[in-house]
Amino acid sequence: MIQYKRAYLLFAAGLALTAGKVWADATPVTTPAPAATAVSKPAKADSPTVSAMKAAIALAEAGKTDEAVAAYEKIGVLKNKKMEAWRLNNEGLAYLTAATPVPDKALPLFESAVTTDDTNYVALNNLGTTYEQTGDLDKAKDSYQKAIDAAKAAGTSSAKAEGNLQDLQARLDKAQAKKDKAAKKAGVKATPTVVVTPGADKK
Repeated sequence: MIQYKRAYLLFAAGLALTAGKVWADATPVTTPAPAATAVSKPAKADSPTVSAMKAAIALAEAGKTDEAVAAYEKIGVLKNKKMEAWRLNNEGLAYLTAATPVPDKALPLFESAVTTDDTNYVALNNLGTTYEQTGDLDKAKDSYQKAIDAAKAAGTSSAKAEGNLQDLQARLDKAQAKKDKAAKKAGVKATPTVVVTPGADKK
């Protein structure tokens, strides 16, 4: 049910990795390039934080989950709340996209990410996916809805979270229908309960 694809979102202060059902739509988000000028400017070097984030992402991509997590933790808590939310989100993804996913370890990282920045629709969607993987379906629905609302507020596509919410709702509806059918079948075969009042036979 979970499909993983990768897309990169470049923000003003750093790089954020998103994944599959976890977030990326089929087309990566891109920023239009400015018109070429007569004299091109030299490329601006990445900040140490962006370089460290890229290195951690590369480790996660190579399947070195423990090293990637250590690299994210080495970056430390970032003062910029939006960037800290991305760091936490990316660290959670290292666990969630590992060869053997570890959603229990990813969960507190995504929870911290959305607490740090409740407008981060990617982290909200990833949190929903993690809740779904750990069986907390009501919280998954809530997180997907919050991701939709946050994406719309940011003026960007909410299609991924909407798709995840629809898939989850279909699962829930199917499970409820199965439960209702089983209850109906059990009700037909059930033997009526007779209540006997002590002394009722006595004349």
